[in-house]
Amino acid sequence: MSDMHRHVMERSRARNGEDPIVPFLLGARQSPVEISVEAVERLDTHRLQILLVAQKQWETDGKGFAIKGVSQQFREGLELLGVEPHQFDKDV
Repeated sequence: MSDMHRHVMERSRARNGEDPIVPFLLGARQSPVEISVEAVERLDTHRLQILLVAQKQWETDGKGFAIKGVSQQFREGLELLGVEPHQFDKDV
C-alpha cells in the first residue's frame, strides 16, 4: 500500500502562477491523499475544479482521497458555487 500524501491548502489561491495544490496532486498520483482546507478563507471556482477533478480521478484509481478541516465557510463556498456542501465528506 502506498504512503498517505498530505497537503495543506493555502488561505487563498496563488495568483501569479500555478497553485501549489497542482504539483502536489501530480506528485501524489497513485497514492492516497489527504488535503487540509481549514485555512481556506474563500473557495474559488479554479480551486474547486481542481479538487473535484482530483477527487474523481482518485476515486477512479481506487485510491483514498480525503478533504479534512472543512469549515462552515468552506461549505458555504461550495454551496455558492453550486456544489453539495457534503461533497467531500467521504472517508479515505
